[in-house]
Amino acid sequence: MPGLPTHACLMVAIATPVGRDLRPDQPRLIARIRQLLAMGCDGIALFGTTGEGPALTVADRVETLDAVVAAGIDPARLVVSVGALPVADIARLARHATDAGVEGVLLMPPCAYRDGITEDGTFRFFEAVIDRVERSALRLYLYHFPGISGVPITAGVVRRLDERYPGTIAGIKDSGGDADYTEMLVRRFSHLSIFTGSEVDVPDLMATGLRGTICGLGNVMPRLMRVMMDQPTAFDRRAFLPLILSGDVILSRGPFIPSAKSVVAASLGDPDWRRVLPPLAEIPILERDRLVADFDRWDASLPAECQSLDHDVSPTSGKVVSLRRA
Repeated sequence: MPGLPTHACLMVAIATPVGRDLRPDQPRLIARIRQLLAMGCDGIALFGTTGEGPALTVADRVETLDAVVAAGIDPARLVVSVGALPVADIARLARHATDAGVEGVLLMPPCAYRDGITEDGTFRFFEAVIDRVERSALRLYLYHFPGISGVPITAGVVRRLDERYPGTIAGIKDSGGDADYTEMLVRRFSHLSIFTGSEVDVPDLMATGLRGTICGLGNVMPRLMRVMMDQPTAFDRRAFLPLILSGDVILSRGPFIPSAKSVVAASLGDPDWRRVLPPLAEIPILERDRLVADFDRWDASLPAECQSLDHDVSPTSGKVVSLRRA
């Protein structure tokens, strides 16, 4: 993949900062992208599940991608999630992102009719999108996340799409949480780039040919993820799993997106980062303060090269002022 490594590729499904108007805060997003790339992340996935993309308008996603690229972020290091309900909106987003030169676009089936969608219907959905994008440069990543969409992307659908659109289907992001299913995809479709959204599956699946991960935890523990993925063997990578799991347990006290945004807000000393889009809600203040403090202590307990936060403490209040690392 141009701009991204062919192995051990760490992509962050970045959280999207939003303003009081519930639109993307472009300066904050651009600054955070730069910071994550400087911390060793290979690329960024914009407007995905963690990025609250489905709650953002088409116009806002178009304008924000333009601003990110105009700021000098290499589009070859970006994957853009283009999920929406109307096929026309998806096609517009995919066409725009492709024309901007991004590495690829990420798309899961829409959830509105989740109980009645067959394999043929899933195929027809992707077929309709690809035919309307009308770009030979389109690189489409199929997004398997049945827990969100209610619709699995089966091996049969992947095979039909790959045969119908050779070179257009670039790969799959599997967030289904079933390592056996991910391994089947890796082995059956070895010519495609397979990413997992489940961080705990990375150590073993990398040994089978997994390209890497597009993950939410990269928002708050990018250096730990980087060090883990850079280990030479699955045995060495597995040694970092207890550390990742112990940090994830802290975040899992509340919904992931508000939890991750709370940590990012503390790390930047910027409370506006806590804002989430409806129907999500911010974590109540007492729970949030405990979560942030515990996550800070967890990060401080890691080996120095794995720490993603600075641990500067205010001499007057005892509260964390800035957890930021450049």
